[in-house]
Amino acid sequence: MGERERRKGLIVAIAFVPILLAAFLWLPRWWEAREYRQIESIAGVEAHLSQGKLADARDKVKNGMKSDAVVAAIGKPALSVATDGISRHEIWTYYFADGTLLLNLTDGLIQRASADFHPPKIPTSARPN
Repeated sequence: MGERERRKGLIVAIAFVPILLAAFLWLPRWWEAREYRQIESIAGVEAHLSQGKLADARDKVKNGMKSDAVVAAIGKPALSVATDGISRHEIWTYYFADGTLLLNLTDGLIQRASADFHPPKIPTSARPN
């Protein structure tokens, strides 16, 4: 019985070596690709264009408006960054075919809206799939 148990253990070990080797080779590449996709999303790579015109969206947005009302009026932003501290500060970016709308929010209220009436330059991924 001792010899059989050793052989079983050896066969099980030999069966797991290719699995461990595959994981050892595949996991670092998968993790790097995952981090790269996250970095791209932070940088706004391939952000979506909002429907409509920039001027129409700018007219719908007023200082002091709540963030929920903005989303209801013109939709979700293509890119959003925020900092938390004593108060929450956010910058929302909307890309339209004819320009870019930036909204600065503090504690969920619009403090400033700026419009750039030039076609947006949305970055694309440099990494091949």
